[in-house]
Amino acid sequence: MKITVKYFSWIRVKLNKYEELFDIDDKFNFKDFKSYLIKRDNFYLEVFNDDSIKFFINFKEIANEDIKLFDGDELGILPPVTGG
Repeated sequence: MKITVKYFSWIRVKLNKYEELFDIDDKFNFKDFKSYLIKRDNFYLEVFNDDSIKFFINFKEIANEDIKLFDGDELGILPPVTGG
């Protein structure tokens, strides 16, 4: 199954991309996907260990990491944003 990850703020800058398409196992939940990303690139360990970063599936904040992922889902990774 395919899911899209959308990156925001400093994460977008550091990865030099605003989104990425992943082809993953159709039995993955969010917790499985986190492990997959960390194994793929240690950068994600920093992202997932930062308690200020929020994660959204299809515009709904993830409250339970056991949430099942489905083909076509969009995962948003949003660090806090400041402005002035």
